[in-house]
Amino acid sequence: MIHKNMPKMLSVMVPFPYSISSKAPLNDAKKMMDEHNIHHLPIVENDDIIGIISEHDLYKAVALGHKLEDEDGLETGDLVSRRAYMVDINDSLADVLSAMADNHLEATVILKEGDIAGIFTAVDALKHHVKLLHKVFDKSSPDDIFA
Repeated sequence: MIHKNMPKMLSVMVPFPYSISSKAPLNDAKKMMDEHNIHHLPIVENDDIIGIISEHDLYKAVALGHKLEDEDGLETGDLVSRRAYMVDINDSLADVLSAMADNHLEATVILKEGDIAGIFTAVDALKHHVKLLHKVFDKSSPDDIFA
């Protein structure tokens, strides 16, 4: 069912996300995540988005014995296991959330005319859900909340 008032990704995404080259050492990704207090970075190769690297991916690499500081070690592109989930800025939030949940995705890249326009993560979804809960339930009496 299509709801004309359903939020579009443009209204909920984090705009202008940082990205990193597939050839960058893992330590560069870690530094960028720490510096900007982010947990996901789109990985680009020749202007194409090939995936997303997460803080969890870096932890897994370290757990497997890789050193983030090793310049001759793994590159960010080595950790891409599948293509990034990408959607358009005008796609429905409900459709994207359903796809993220069905496919156990932590993040999606938001595109505008094929270029990165934003990113949307599971944490962003939770933040928006909290806002919605307050909007709906702060107007209700406590007895109405679970009726």
